[in-house]
Amino acid sequence: EKMKIKATNALLKSIALLENMRELERALISEEDLSNKSMKGGVESVITNYPDIKYEINGDCTVLCDEAIYPVIDNIIKNAIVHGRAERIDIDCKESGRYNVFRIADHGIGIPDEIKDKIFEEGFSHGDARSSGLGLYIVKKVVERYGGTIKVEDNKPTGTIFIFEFKKRK
Repeated sequence: EKMKIKATNALLKSIALLENMRELERALISEEDLSNKSMKGGVESVITNYPDIKYEINGDCTVLCDEAIYPVIDNIIKNAIVHGRAERIDIDCKESGRYNVFRIADHGIGIPDEIKDKIFEEGFSHGDARSSGLGLYIVKKVVERYGGTIKVEDNKPTGTIFIFEFKKRK
């Protein structure tokens, strides 16, 4: 009986992982037309999938992107909860010079310094809740497709901040 439960749980986890990867893969190869989307609106539509997380959204900015921005935001939030064990996420959107800057900060356990420079590599996986190692790699590729950049920093006193920068379009 225990083995059946264990096998069923492993199967369900695999199915969820495949669905997530399929969604991110679609995001990567999307040929949809790009349009200006509100990052505040994007977060609001994604974060409703996580009713237990406390969050605050400050400001707004628009990014020239397509529907693939939603799985990108979802991946960062899901990682904060699953890997970072975060219970709260703060989102800041602002215009800064020639850029729109979008920050997702969690107050979880953070990312160890020795792996920070590897997290966006294809296939890199770490920790107890490890997965395919494709999520953040695909996130980075989608952000680059929009002409943007993504980096990671420590949140003080604990947690992680993902910082997206997108050049303003005239």
